[in-house]
Amino acid sequence: MLVLALRDAEDKRFISSAVELEMNQEKRQHSSSYTIDTLERLSNGLKKSDRLFFLIGIDAFMDIATWHRAEDVLKFCDFIVASRPGFSLADVARALPASLQPRASVMKPFAKSAAQGEFIHAGVQLHLLNTVKVNVSATEIRKAVASGRSLKKYVSPSVADYINENGIYKRTRVNE
Repeated sequence: MLVLALRDAEDKRFISSAVELEMNQEKRQHSSSYTIDTLERLSNGLKKSDRLFFLIGIDAFMDIATWHRAEDVLKFCDFIVASRPGFSLADVARALPASLQPRASVMKPFAKSAAQGEFIHAGVQLHLLNTVKVNVSATEIRKAVASGRSLKKYVSPSVADYINENGIYKRTRVNE
């Protein structure tokens, strides 16, 4: 879907990677890939001076503690988290695995601070962007698919077609 979205956007600053596809071909099977495995593979071609960034929306970031080897993933690279109104620094801190969360007394003032700026703690570096102007999230797309609403305002036509044709997020087709 990313390949389709980037093609439709015609923005040459971004390229998609086939590293997970290559990893599956090497294993001779199609299976879920763990983020840590992908990051380790991507880092093999980097110089020591290079930095790896992981771009993620705040809705997805809120589940980070459930990821395979979440602590390792968070310490492996800097995260750029696209925030939205309604999320506080305390929300971000509570999303971290328990072993990486600041003490409760430290987090208390975070409740009144919007999820923006830099968050650096216990080897984790988060860059919280609050400048994202498009109010679209994967959660909203899933809700639209589940309720049978059009995906037109969320994704490009080719991505909507791909979601429909492959039954992603539900078994029946979503009308345009």
